Amino acid sequence: MKHPVLPRGKEVGLPVVSGVLLTLSFPPFHLLIPPFVALVPYLVFVAGCPADRPGSVSVRRATFWMGVVFYGTLLYWLFAALVYYTWLSLLGYLITVVVLSTFLAGAGWAIHRLRTRHGLPFWILLPIFWTAAEWLRAQLGDLAFPWLGLGSSLTGFPALIGFADISGARGVTVWIVAVNGLLAEWWLDGLRLKWRRWSLALILLVGLPAGYSLARWHTLETREAARVLVVQPNIPEDLKLERAAAQDSSRIALANLTATALDDGERVDLIVWPETALPYYFRLAEEWMVWAASMTRDNDAALLFGGLDFERYDNDDYDNYNAALLLDRRGVTSGLYRKKYLVPVVERVPYVPIGWLRDLRVKLRGRQVPLVGDLATFLRWFGGFGRGAEEPVMNLNGSSFGVLICYESIFPGLSRTYRREGADFLVNITNDAWFGREHPIWSRTSALSQHPAHLVMRAIENRVGIARSANTGVSLFVDPRGRVYDATPLFRPDARIATVETVDGQTVFSRFGDWPGWLAATSAVLLLVVSWWRGRPGAPRSRLDRKVPHI
Repeated sequence: MKHPVLPRGKEVGLPVVSGVLLTLSFPPFHLLIPPFVALVPYLVFVAGCPADRPGSVSVRRATFWMGVVFYGTLLYWLFAALVYYTWLSLLGYLITVVVLSTFLAGAGWAIHRLRTRHGLPFWILLPIFWTAAEWLRAQLGDLAFPWLGLGSSLTGFPALIGFADISGARGVTVWIVAVNGLLAEWWLDGLRLKWRRWSLALILLVGLPAGYSLARWHTLETREAARVLVVQPNIPEDLKLERAAAQDSSRIALANLTATALDDGERVDLIVWPETALPYYFRLAEEWMVWAASMTRDNDAALLFGGLDFERYDNDDYDNYNAALLLDRRGVTSGLYRKKYLVPVVERVPYVPIGWLRDLRVKLRGRQVPLVGDLATFLRWFGGFGRGAEEPVMNLNGSSFGVLICYESIFPGLSRTYRREGADFLVNITNDAWFGREHPIWSRTSALSQHPAHLVMRAIENRVGIARSANTGVSLFVDPRGRVYDATPLFRPDARIATVETVDGQTVFSRFGDWPGWLAATSAVLLLVVSWWRGRPGAPRSRLDRKVPHI
């Protein structure tokens, strides 16, 4: 008996090739051509599957395993980076790969059904259903994980994706998969047949978005928003987890690097230290806070840095927060941001109220005993963080900025909110020590290059500059065109001063958000409803029901 899940025959050929090409599209490889052709082998396979139930099952199975190859190699760091802290990272990695691959399998099933039953071409179906699957994985609440959508594969070539200021990253995804769909149909048509029609369509599809992007690249007018110093102390994660030692190590490293960078008396508006630069509560580290305030006065510059905050409630409950604090030039607190998008499991157990979990009790020998015991205390620090409710825009010397903590850079909605509220630029503080270590070499995972790649897209979408301070690197700056500059090396103490630029006015994306994602999801639902309606026994036939001949 054949196994219903494992791939068979041709299912391990062309779909697997597509999975490998998709991985080559992203950092650390970041090749230009693969994104535009990666899905062509897979689509050729889909076109060869018959319209009956075995054909549909084969497509779903092959698409799932294409996703396993793609996401398994792209996201291997979920296990490799976190295995130092818990073997549960293996379970998290496997679940993530299976869930994302299942979304793709659903999209593959829909594409096959609508092409074989109704004759719709790949260059229409693929942009709708691939983009809808991407959109769906960003709508899962606590489990939302929009890490490196296909549109972000071109962040290494920002001059080509300037139209993201209209469409956002999801619109770039639509463009890439539409090119794949058109190339696949051309291949299935025999290449030499009707070549003028196909080549003209391809030229227009590639040329119009790229032409607009190149024009914006050369004509965009920017202005200075602020002079910013980003500091990279390079404190290893195993040391940061020892809170007392980490406070001393961070203080020494930050003081030396900041002083060295400002020795020449260069003007700086804002000093930025990374996420959890203070690995303790702001309000309980008095000596540390007094020292930080003196740094602002001595250097006549505001200071933004990461640490912990808490909120007590009337019922003696409280919440911890991963937070960022802004001290003005006088050393006075002028802004506080509490992280809103929390890393699943590591910062918050998905969908589980920590207070409810702590209060859960069972009756044992006539006494009410906490069901989870010390687990609730453990979850306060790992999986028990509170979610911030506000997105404050912080003021700085006639300019303003919004803060992204760690992987909040992968969520376009937060950056867009800041821009709509008047932010001139963005600041990303992060501790990427979670993503890899200097030694052994295999522990330097691809996440160290994948994570900052998202900032290129955030900069283009909103046409703002970005400064990034990362504990172990990479710290860098991004301009409103998406160009990365003054990047630091990994695992080296460093500090860089640069001008952060911005533009006047808001982009179409800043105003209207992820409209390509919503449009794709709506179109996907409508097409499936129409297909189901037309497929009922006795339903009237229409031109939509024209079948594609088997190839």
